[in-house]
Amino acid sequence: MKKLIILVFLFPLYVNAQNSLKAVIKDNTTKENLAAVTAYIHKLKLGAASDSNGILTISNIHNGTYEIVFSSIGYEKKEMEFSFPLSQQEPVEVLLKKESNELADIVVSTTRTNSRIEDLPIRIEVIGKDEVNEETNIKPTNISKLLLESSSIQAQQTSAVNGNVSIRLQGLDGKYTQLLKDGFPLYGGFAQGLSIMQIPPLDLKQVEIIKGSSSSLYGSDAIGGIINLISKQPQKKRELTFLANQTSLWGTDADGYFSSRFGREKKFGLTFLTANNFQKAMDVNKDGFSDLPKTKTFNVTPTFYYYFNPTATLRFGLNGTYDNRRGGDMLVLNKQADSLHRFFEQDISNRISSQLQFNKQFGEGKSLTIKNSVSNFNRSIHQASYTFAGKQKSSYTEASFNFKFAKQQFVTGINVTREKFLEDSSKSHLQRNYNYTTTGLFLQDDWKPTEKFSLETGLRTDYQNQFGFFVLPRLAAMYKFSKEFYVRAGSGLGYKLPTIFSTEAEEAGINNIQPLSKNIKAEKSTGGNLDFNYKRILNDESSFTINQSFFITQINNPLELDTFHFVNKSQPIVTKGFETNLRLTMDELQFFVGYSFVDALRKYNRVQSFVPLTPKNKINIDVIYEKEDDFSIAFEGYYVSSMYRDLDTKTKSYFTTGLIAQKHFKHFDLIANCENLFDVRQTRFENIIIPPISNPTFRQIYAPLDGRVFNVALRIKL
Repeated sequence: MKKLIILVFLFPLYVNAQNSLKAVIKDNTTKENLAAVTAYIHKLKLGAASDSNGILTISNIHNGTYEIVFSSIGYEKKEMEFSFPLSQQEPVEVLLKKESNELADIVVSTTRTNSRIEDLPIRIEVIGKDEVNEETNIKPTNISKLLLESSSIQAQQTSAVNGNVSIRLQGLDGKYTQLLKDGFPLYGGFAQGLSIMQIPPLDLKQVEIIKGSSSSLYGSDAIGGIINLISKQPQKKRELTFLANQTSLWGTDADGYFSSRFGREKKFGLTFLTANNFQKAMDVNKDGFSDLPKTKTFNVTPTFYYYFNPTATLRFGLNGTYDNRRGGDMLVLNKQADSLHRFFEQDISNRISSQLQFNKQFGEGKSLTIKNSVSNFNRSIHQASYTFAGKQKSSYTEASFNFKFAKQQFVTGINVTREKFLEDSSKSHLQRNYNYTTTGLFLQDDWKPTEKFSLETGLRTDYQNQFGFFVLPRLAAMYKFSKEFYVRAGSGLGYKLPTIFSTEAEEAGINNIQPLSKNIKAEKSTGGNLDFNYKRILNDESSFTINQSFFITQINNPLELDTFHFVNKSQPIVTKGFETNLRLTMDELQFFVGYSFVDALRKYNRVQSFVPLTPKNKINIDVIYEKEDDFSIAFEGYYVSSMYRDLDTKTKSYFTTGLIAQKHFKHFDLIANCENLFDVRQTRFENIIIPPISNPTFRQIYAPLDGRVFNVALRIKL
């Protein structure tokens, strides 16, 4: 009887704690799902934040009537009253209206917490949707032009005849930058010279960039930083876009993107990207060798979504890419080869990859993410004197769990990365195969003890099957002196597993590179950054922002090419410098200027201490006038200072400019663009071909080879 009486009294309390609120948060105008929107019940001191699909769940709500406040940077606060238990079981739709006097809200996912950029102690630079769309219209073939929107990012062409490009962050070789798409590693090993040349931008929502040592987030390859490409997700409103582009140098693009949710309850989602590029071989400076290779590139990317319920989503994607580029002596390319004119280089690659991801939200800030990707990359390089071919198989598996405790947001997990390279022994007798397996455990804590101060700590431990353990701590802090001014500082360790593939290897010819010796060590780094940020809202349509950052990275045991052998140097590579970014928005007019200073030194080389092909000074300028939904005109300029090449050869500085005009109609856009208005070309400064003609070598590329290029594009939106 006593137990029955106790149950009678406790049962109402038990029932009282079983209520929950499930909501879908959307933009009032676009109906796009919004991530990182917070909902808070002041009376119960309960709250939660929406995930990447805009889904939000608050659990353990007692019976009663409560006011819930929904808020997000860039949107007006919304107060809604709910009586629990709710009469409906379906998720509540909450529509937020954008504020006119705030900067656009930016939510980032690279740190795995789907946080607003202004709440993160770690410095993340974001290339937003507007910039992505503009640069896609200029160069729909790949993301090389898009990434130049960021200060201190340099696109280095590694092949004079085939146009391969490597991305350098803060003066460091491209092998030190980790490239991700939606948190999945994309390219590595001997694929890196082609990576950004094979990624079309039409399906991208934004690009997130972390500069400096970031191995504690995703493991090896992130000494220079991380570039994470964020894809669009299907919305209930269908999106269908076709993009056709033609250049004055006979380059043609035909791309298409489709996105929608369908089914009775919109439980199914699909995005589909196809991108196709055809480029005719062009000898711009009439020296008999191609400045643009003959290229055929095809890309197909379908991604399927299944929404079990508002708190659980399954995603499965496939990507197939075929790329064939052939450059060299124009007589050979035109099938007029003879004993003297016989040089060519043909680079053929194909890639098939899959991405599988499951997200489950449990409420109260708890969520589980499981992901897996598998990739097969085949590449062959053909020249008159040799052929190289190999296969790279890689996979990435991760399980992570997010949970909150008081004012702290934790992320913990485990991932396993495998990379296996098999060389075609019939093409070469060198034994350069490798098989790497790395298992990593990570824990991250985002702590916000006050509204002004936040701290992010992280610890990652990797075990590598050939190089042992790597312990990678990271610390970042942010202090907000006011709503307009805040400061961030951070530091972390990084490492890079050794392979024969790098920019140096691409330039020297991969077939000439000797196998790594058994005593080779992994490269390790220490990096730090400090940045100051000021944002001022001038009026409803005008704002001013400034970011001043400082950075330093030291790479120990740097792996450098000595003729055709890679060796670890006893002294480090040190890069340091600063970036200054200013942005002014006044009604329809936007002005941006970015300046970066990089001092990159090889301490092991006292005679030629400079890091080759690293300009000390770089300036980006953008001026945009936009009449919303009508037209826009944009001017951009890039100044690159002189730099040193190997053998102490100093280059010329140069300044390139571009002009783009866009006219918007209801269902289509017309785009006219001119890149490199003043026809700046390295071949105007020097002859890049070193005889003999039958088997030439080439000077290192530091400036454009294609010169002035016009393009006209038609973007159809249905």
